[in-house]
Amino acid sequence: MNPTVGMIGLGEAGNFGDDLIMIAGVAAAVAARHDVEVRYLSRGRAIDWSAVSARLGIALDPVPVRPGRDLPGSRRSELSFRSCAAVLFGGGGLLQTSHHPHTPYKWLSFLPRHRPAVPVLAVGLGLGPLSDYWQRRLRELGSPFDECYLRDPDSVLLAERQLGWRVQRCRDFVDRTFLTQLGVRSSEPGRSTSLGVALRRWPGLDATATARHVGRVAEACGVDAVRFFVLEAGAGGPDVRFTEQVCQQLGSRDATVLPYRGVDLLEFATAMAECSIAVSMKLHSSALWAALDVPMFPISYAPKTAAFFGQAYEGLKVYERVLAPAVDEDWVPRAADVVAPWLRRALSGQVRVTRAVLTNGDKLRLQTSRTAVNVYRRLGRSLTGTRS
Repeated sequence: MNPTVGMIGLGEAGNFGDDLIMIAGVAAAVAARHDVEVRYLSRGRAIDWSAVSARLGIALDPVPVRPGRDLPGSRRSELSFRSCAAVLFGGGGLLQTSHHPHTPYKWLSFLPRHRPAVPVLAVGLGLGPLSDYWQRRLRELGSPFDECYLRDPDSVLLAERQLGWRVQRCRDFVDRTFLTQLGVRSSEPGRSTSLGVALRRWPGLDATATARHVGRVAEACGVDAVRFFVLEAGAGGPDVRFTEQVCQQLGSRDATVLPYRGVDLLEFATAMAECSIAVSMKLHSSALWAALDVPMFPISYAPKTAAFFGQAYEGLKVYERVLAPAVDEDWVPRAADVVAPWLRRALSGQVRVTRAVLTNGDKLRLQTSRTAVNVYRRLGRSLTGTRS
């Protein structure tokens, strides 16, 4: 019977960067052991695995796992990967509390708790921001991973100084090597120039002021067209609406909004690669354009986006100049290069499982608290809709 590897992340949720991370992680697992079956969390917005396999030159046929409702007393989440011989846990947006006070529990709830214990590797993981509660809780718990590789220096500092974890650095899954393997290449010189723009709605970022900024960059760089790429489109979500507002205020300039769809991942990446200059707010738009040496005017809204350009985090900041991405030192390994040797050791029983797990009492309390927050928020949205 072939071994099964689980992958926990934000796959197939309508986010371009998270889908790239998922593909890179699945490919790294299959490259390590061609006989493995990979099971991954899926939010239902499927990508074209056949087309991706053809580009990478490796057969990928992972099995999607749809998460269920984690109500108080439920074991559904932790049983999702109970048949796995090893689990990979990675990407951004998992251990942070920007959008929900119990996001860390949501993702940690998928880690198997049964005996014999399943080894878990956190790789290409970003941390924070974390509330005081979760900083204290994760310090008390200890690391929920047997090995932990974080993708940026700020995450390492948070883990070591605030959480007391032993961690190491690796690069993001989405790097120049991976994008080259995926066939994402710069457009041919001499073609018409276009400004690529990747935004997200964020408190303090005004649509009118952003449109003026984009217009100034377009004018200064003499581009022929502006292409807005919405990397987290979902079903016409807030980033789509905000981007459309910015686009509409550019007036008569040739401007188009391109929302991401998982099934069109390769076409979306190719369209981004055709841009000759960029205004980039999203981490993985910056990663793609950096891999293609496209000059960027960053908009930083979080420590991870500031760190990508080697800047200190100063809150929301719109840069009026081109910044070069920070370059990792040679000793920092690629995420994919971390996966292969660890997975071979894990599948041969050579990884000693020491990770911390939530107790039954902890799990029940967090399930109850998270459910209460969700009900309260849904009720608030319902009342707001009724009034309008």
